[in-house]
Amino acid sequence: MKEATVSPAVDVIIATHNAGRPVERATRSVLDGWDPANGAVRVSVVCHNTDSGPIRERFGDELPPQVRFLELRDGIPSPAGPFNHGLSQATAPYVSIMGSDDWLEPGALRGWWELAEARHSSAVIPRQVHADGRIVRTPPIRSWRRGELNAVKDRLGYRTAPLGLLRRSVVDELGLAFSVGRRSGEDQEFSTRLWFQGGRIDFAGRRGSYVVGDDAADRVTRDFRPLSEDFAFVDGILHSEWFPQLSAVEQRSVGARIIRVQFFASVQARVEAALWDDGAREAAATTAELLISAVPAALDVLSREDATAFSLIRRRAGDAELRTALSRRRRFGTPGTLLTSDTAKLLAPDAPLRFMVASVLLR
Repeated sequence: MKEATVSPAVDVIIATHNAGRPVERATRSVLDGWDPANGAVRVSVVCHNTDSGPIRERFGDELPPQVRFLELRDGIPSPAGPFNHGLSQATAPYVSIMGSDDWLEPGALRGWWELAEARHSSAVIPRQVHADGRIVRTPPIRSWRRGELNAVKDRLGYRTAPLGLLRRSVVDELGLAFSVGRRSGEDQEFSTRLWFQGGRIDFAGRRGSYVVGDDAADRVTRDFRPLSEDFAFVDGILHSEWFPQLSAVEQRSVGARIIRVQFFASVQARVEAALWDDGAREAAATTAELLISAVPAALDVLSREDATAFSLIRRRAGDAELRTALSRRRRFGTPGTLLTSDTAKLLAPDAPLRFMVASVLLR
């Protein structure tokens, strides 16, 4: 079928790297429930380092005219390239990115678009759910807030993937792009700057969720890279031209999130996989020093157990001591995981107590 020629209202970019992915499911979910009176939706399937022919065949004879296929061959195993390529070809007022294994609930895109139009949103963040219906509890926004979210108070940094609906003019004005060449953390700089400097951010709530598919085996198989590669995005954020423009509280929020989520996750995974060698130990200690030098206040809102584990990593402590500390920091609900390193920050928005409560209340 011929590609639709109507100027689209939304450009949706779906990246895929092989013909085994259910890209037709993702595409049809985008179009499901969309009202043509709102304008056209265009779906760009970016075929990354693979031919488009076999992927096109997945649609059979029912290829919607709103779908186009773009090919990108950069030889780099990272989703940054295809997403950037799709964004560069977008012309609609709004853009949205998706993984080829994922899908949207019926009418989701329409709901996001209507909200963005009504509130002049820079971005609309949807609920994320797993295929089995479990809620992905990020970002843990304040329970009474749905509109005009605050990056610190609503902990937006914990949604590291810029999923949902984005106003393209904001993406262009901020010069947002996925970090090319990174197999990990390629979306960190994009999303962090968007949440903190992008303008009005709204939460879609019950207006349709983004569903994270679990079909792909390689989605749950951990491909361990050198730890320095996992942490490359940290330097990118801290030494960017925009990070110093953030307030002290905003910088603290970013630093605490990186330590609490990405830093500890990478360290924990390698310790559990018996890959905590000298190279990993040195890379983690170096990154810990970088973080604490740039954002020393981040430690103030960490739990006492997190602060202890972080200190052990900084000073390259023995494996047994570190394993014990990493285990203790995951005993959620204990005093050491609820009380902050600085007691004056006990009720800070991103301190453990309010963070955990907000996560539980997220609906």
